[in-house]
Amino acid sequence: MLSFLLVAASFLSQQTTAFAPPTDPVARQSTQLAADNRRAFLASIATATVAATAFSPGAAFAAQQDKVLVLGGTGLVGSRVVTKLQSMGIDVIATSRDGRDGTRKLDFASSSNVASDIAELAKGCTAVISTVGVIGTDQDATVNAASGLAAGGAKEAGVQRFVYISVAPEVRELAKGVSFLQNYMTGKSFAEESIQTYFPSSFTLIEPTFIYGGNKFGVSPPRVASGYGKLIEGLLSSAPLRAVTSVAPAGIIKIGLEPPVAAETVANAAIAGALGKATLSTLDTYDKIQEAAKSL
Repeated sequence: MLSFLLVAASFLSQQTTAFAPPTDPVARQSTQLAADNRRAFLASIATATVAATAFSPGAAFAAQQDKVLVLGGTGLVGSRVVTKLQSMGIDVIATSRDGRDGTRKLDFASSSNVASDIAELAKGCTAVISTVGVIGTDQDATVNAASGLAAGGAKEAGVQRFVYISVAPEVRELAKGVSFLQNYMTGKSFAEESIQTYFPSSFTLIEPTFIYGGNKFGVSPPRVASGYGKLIEGLLSSAPLRAVTSVAPAGIIKIGLEPPVAAETVANAAIAGALGKATLSTLDTYDKIQEAAKSL
């Protein structure tokens, strides 16, 4: 369509000057004005067509194509993030400690320069989702803090948004008096602060009390199988118990009343953050995580 209009404009422009102009000055001026009007009209159509092509939905989509780097892409949440992104047709790069299942090998515990590693991996990515976390190891502080260093590398690579799976504020408060959780919380706090510093208006922190999924129980990290977790979620997410939770005092009782969240739900909320669809930057309750997940 555009090429046709340009050819037509060129042809008519040539035709208006090919014929001998009238000898009468008034007629000559009228003829020239008509030719100028025709050229201006065709030029305006061509310009409008170019603009419509440049700003068509297809062109805009191509210009804003999403690509996501998933850190911890083989874990409970990370694997679900990767699968969901792929089903949506979004380009994904995933990492794991050993590089299995087509992922890139990246071990936060042994990396000499996390920021540099991420800056290289995140080139061309629009978002980074970090699902990496450990608890009960001698590397708790190092590994959990590494997502904060990763945020610096992501910023250097030109990434637009950063999503981090962290821990609920109630759990953080409770852990203050538990010595073996101090390194874990120190790493998590550093990561959150760094992410907010590097991405002050485009971060998403997801802070569940407990995540369930899979077909077996685990201690490190704490994990409940899907069947049991779904049952508990159904009970604790009922309206009467949600009302009780809202007025419960901070501490172990409030944490115990907060429903666990399915790994699939956390994954969907993370993707919503990565795609800029989550309306809140900090998802620190069950209800906020659910709402973000539904925005996909």
